[in-house]
Amino acid sequence: MTTVLRTSPGRPPRVVIDTAVVVSALVFGGGASAALRHAWQTGRCRPMLCRATLTDLTDKLAHPRLQLSRSEQGELVAEYLPHAVRVSVPQAEAGSATGDPMALAFARLAMAGRAHALVTGDPEMLCLADRFVCPVLTLDDFLAALVRHDPVTTLR
Repeated sequence: MTTVLRTSPGRPPRVVIDTAVVVSALVFGGGASAALRHAWQTGRCRPMLCRATLTDLTDKLAHPRLQLSRSEQGELVAEYLPHAVRVSVPQAEAGSATGDPMALAFARLAMAGRAHALVTGDPEMLCLADRFVCPVLTLDDFLAALVRHDPVTTLR
């Protein structure tokens, strides 16, 4: 299935990017991750974040496995934040969350920010694609849709 990112003419798509995908783009940055990073840096897409997803990003960057100093963590967050659209997401009712709390946070962010797509590598989230408020895409599928949306420049 070919995904079309439906935005207003000349407007980059607003996208919720799974934290694992953002960390991969910031820390490892090869291949498709580098293309995604270039897309948000050049304004070809507008990543969205909220308090919960920002907290998740900072927590994941602080994971000992990545061996990043506090300074390096701050630099990576500072590299991402200027390109991100901050969205105010209403607080969920206590006890209303079931399943993965971050999946719920991504869903709530997508709804509140009127996302054009959600990018993830999580198989469980990808299985929800037919019941979600916007297209749920793998990174490769999102990059392909982004090129179709604005074919003038390439991403890789």
